[in-house]
Order: sequence, then structure tokens, then C-alpha cells
Amino acid sequence: MTEQETRFTRVAFATALGALALAGAIDAAYGPLLRPVTHRFGVSLPVAGTLISINFAGGLTGVLCALTGFSRAPRRPIATFALGVLGLGCLAIAVARAWPTLAIGVFLTGAGFGATDFSINHLGARTRARGRAARLTLLNAAFGAGAVLGPVAVAALGVRALSLGFAVAAAAAWVMAAGVLGITTVAPAAGPAAAAADGTADGRPERPGGGAAARGQSRAAPPYRAVAVVALAFLLYVGCESGAAGWIPAHLEGLGYSPRLATAVTSGFWAAMTVGRLVAAPLSRAVAVPWIVLAACPLLALALTLTAVPAIAPACYVAAGFAAAPIWPMGLDWVAAIFTGYPAATSWALAASFAGGITGPAVVAGVVSIAGLHAVPVVLTAFAGATTLAFLAIWRSSRRLLRTPPSTGCGQGAHGTA
Repeated sequence: MTEQETRFTRVAFATALGALALAGAIDAAYGPLLRPVTHRFGVSLPVAGTLISINFAGGLTGVLCALTGFSRAPRRPIATFALGVLGLGCLAIAVARAWPTLAIGVFLTGAGFGATDFSINHLGARTRARGRAARLTLLNAAFGAGAVLGPVAVAALGVRALSLGFAVAAAAAWVMAAGVLGITTVAPAAGPAAAAADGTADGRPERPGGGAAARGQSRAAPPYRAVAVVALAFLLYVGCESGAAGWIPAHLEGLGYSPRLATAVTSGFWAAMTVGRLVAAPLSRAVAVPWIVLAACPLLALALTLTAVPAIAPACYVAAGFAAAPIWPMGLDWVAAIFTGYPAATSWALAASFAGGITGPAVVAGVVSIAGLHAVPVVLTAFAGATTLAFLAIWRSSRRLLRTPPSTGCGQGAHGTA
């Protein structure tokens, strides 16, 4: 069966940008909100800190629900429903007067966030191949911009961010739920136009795994082993990103920097990632996406390694944000180009990303509890190095695919040997 192509109207794409910016702002707001939560609800800081875990648990639940829904129902309503749930969770937080109500609201918000992020990125990954990397990069730049603005909004509103801020977020989510109705799905064109659409006839370097060789695999057995490598790559990358963002303040304060500077560097990390994605979007039209990803991974590892040097650690964390910028969105585009006959690969990449958001900070916390804060750069560098190796394995798999005759099954060919 031919995979349907997704199309965004201009209004729908603008709404998708707004939805991911809202999701990024909410996700980044929980850290600065921990102190206000302790004052309003009379709980300790460690108890308040469980809200971050509750948010991620909700996010993973939302992703799994959306993953199931995408295989059983039309896709556009899932994005609308996800934003509706996000708004409901925000409203519950805004009206909460007791800790259980707040925790339920955070879980619902996390579920809506996870399903929204999953559905919009999944739909974006199913758009026309020409310009898809730029579209995905811009969408995730919006998320990064929201992550920068979220803590700023909390600083401006103070404790009112829990009521007024989340009430406004609820209203915005429900308005955007209507906006994404402009997303449509159509059968892809056939013939020369389709070849141009998937990037094989427009003069750009063909992505490893794209083109006719990949299409020849469309009816073969699902490439489970290769998809497992893809999922691992995205889990490791997001584990690295979330681990860095979560532990920058503690590590820098442990090196003797002020809490104010440490917080500013965290914002700088997200800002650099946003700028990096805006730079990478036009670059993807001239340079093959895999080479951008494969260059960014070792640069990220290098930047995180140098955070162990106290004098340059703040600058290196910001540099790490810039280096990390293209890996996730362009990696997703790359996976979509490789697995044209098995589009569920992008679904598992997205699901693994949320698992990485839980795994990364937890691993860093576990190592720090044993070895101390000086181990943070070591753990983050290990994550980045493993991410590099995983994406190299994807690259090797895609090269084998291009050499595999179309009649060869995926289970025995390129995908099955990753």
C-alpha cells in the first residue's frame, strides 16, 4: 500500500510552529517553577522535582498512544486531539489548589505534549522529500525558541505563572487545535514529478538509502534490526540533549560559577540550538543531510568533552547546543528517506526519543551520585560518542541498501544487517 503524503497549508504550518513553541515553553518552564510550587503547595523541593518525572512519564504515554492511534485512525485528528489534551492539562494546572490536582494536570500536559510533538513531527516526516529536512528543522527550531522563552515567562510572572501563565497556554493550545485541521494527506504523485519530489531528480546529492533502491524494498519484510539501530540512535541523542540541558546548572555551580550564570548558560544552550537549526535549514538544500548529521555528532562529542575544562565550560555548553542543532530533525528526515517502504521507522524513532528524555538525565544522576559532579562531562561525552557510532551504523546500513538489488528482501539485505 502506498504511503500517503502529508501537506500543510500555510496556516497549518504556522500553527504547527506555534504548537511546538508552546510545547517547548511548557517543557522548559518546570525547572524554574519548582520553587513557586514548593511555596504554593507546601511540599519539599525533592517532591516538587518529581513533576519533571511526571511530565516525562506523561510524555511517553502520549507518544505511545499517538503511535497506536496512527496505525488505526486518520492522522490529522490525532494532532488536534493531542493539542486538546495539552490544553486540558494546562487548565488543570492553572486551577489546581492541591498537590494531587497539580500532579494530574502535569501528567495530562505531558501526555498532550508528547502526542503533539510526536504527531506533528511524524506528519512532517511524511511530507514531500524536497525541502523536508528544512521543514523539520524549522519545526524543531520553534520548539527550541519556546524552550528559551518559557523560563523568561516564568521569571516575569513569578508564582502567577502557575495560574495565569498556564491558563493562557490552555487557551493557546485549544486555538491551535483548530489550526492543525489544515493538514491534509494525499497519495503521492507518480512518474517524473514524484522522482523530483523525493530528491532524486533535483540535482541534490541523494541521501543514503533514498531513491529507487529503497523503494524497491517497500514490499519486503519489515527491517526490524535496522529500525532497532535507528531507535537506539535517537534514544542516545535525546538522552545526551536532555542530560546536558538538565545538568548544566548543577555542573557549572559545582565548578564555582554563580547560579545566575549557570541559568543563563542553560538558556544559551537552547538559544544556540535554535540558531543552529535556523542555519542548518538552508544548508540542507546544498549539502546532503547525512553528512550534516555525521559531522554534527562528533562536534557535539568534542564540545561536551571540553566542558570538563572549568575555564571554558560555559562557552562549550553553548557550543554543544549549536552542534546538536541539526541532529534530531535532520536525522528524522534521513530515516524517512531510508525507510520509504517502512514508514513506521520514523514512529519508533520518535518514541525512542521520549525514552531518551527519561533515560539520559537518570543515567547522569546515577553516575553523579557515585562519582560526583565532575563526572557530568564524561557521561555526556559517552552519550554523544555512542550517538555518533549509532548514526554511523545507520549510514553503513543505507550504503548496503543502495547496493542491494530490489528483489532482495530487507531481512537479508541492507536493513537486516545493520
